[in-house]
Amino acid sequence: MLRCGAPESTMNMPASSLEFPHLPVEPASPSRRESLPAPRHAQAFQRTTLPRESSLKTRTCCPACLSRSLSVVYQEPYTGPGMQAYLARHYEGHASRTAEAGVYTLARCDHCSLVFQQQVPDDALLGEIYNDWVPGTELEREHRNYSLDEYRYLAEQVQFIIQYFGLPPGEIDALDFGFGWAHWSKMAMGFGCNVWGVELSEERARHGRSVGLRVVGLADLPPRRFRFINTEQVFEHLTEPREVLEKLRDALSGDGVIKISVPDAAAALKKISQGKDFGALSPGDQMPIAPLEHINAFSHASLVAFAKELGLKPLRPSLYRLYNSASGLLQPRNLAREIARPVYRHIFPRSTFVYFVRG
Repeated sequence: MLRCGAPESTMNMPASSLEFPHLPVEPASPSRRESLPAPRHAQAFQRTTLPRESSLKTRTCCPACLSRSLSVVYQEPYTGPGMQAYLARHYEGHASRTAEAGVYTLARCDHCSLVFQQQVPDDALLGEIYNDWVPGTELEREHRNYSLDEYRYLAEQVQFIIQYFGLPPGEIDALDFGFGWAHWSKMAMGFGCNVWGVELSEERARHGRSVGLRVVGLADLPPRRFRFINTEQVFEHLTEPREVLEKLRDALSGDGVIKISVPDAAAALKKISQGKDFGALSPGDQMPIAPLEHINAFSHASLVAFAKELGLKPLRPSLYRLYNSASGLLQPRNLAREIARPVYRHIFPRSTFVYFVRG
């Protein structure tokens, strides 16, 4: 397996059902903050020596292709006004000062074009973020309670997959990786599919088991088992996306399909590259490059390049199957969206929602 950097470490997050292998990382801490008086934009990449007490670690190579040829796109210390305002607003006062020793650094891989946060939370800070900061926020409450339109959207995806394989639903084994509150899993089970799930949060894992989901760890996935693997808003969070995708690919059946859907960071990165500070971005533009959480900022091109590294290629679904699985078409507000979305995603692809099959 390709690696770069220091010897392998392991992840020991408490209450974890998701076993992430780690690329080598180095302890991170702030470069002298007086040397970062204001946000900095694109420049040649230089490794920074940072104090050991930091709760952040530095990724020294691209997490997608392992290239060491990197360029810094943007830097701002976590004590900066833009970072402080974001943390206070996004976490509604729950965020501690744990990350303040670090620097928010966006680096671009010169090989595959992926932009990623170079400094990422260590295991202790990850546990703090997902167990203490996130619970109780309005965003978390929204994730727990889906609307009718959101459930329709999930039903469309499940119907598409069943039609794609042309099999009885009971013959389709599916995996929902990072299933959260199991919305997709419940929909797929409702259609009769056999659904397994992998989830980091023990609270969510318990919820998954309570609704009948077979919850396992990443290391426990059987080889070449699943015809479909669902990953919804997951890969932007992973410190080791390459090794995770490799394990998911190995669990995919020979004719299987894996969906990767992540935030599209292209617009936010364009504004950053034009000199806009993070704090000046709208909340919508901040979201795809959210500090500490959305640590991999994909565009369509970098997502496809990432999958290609693991022998996967985009699937071009037929418009008939895509439109035939749509629901709610007679509502005027849905009609234009339902007509445009398959074209935007799959005919002239620009989005970061992609179905992949083996190359």
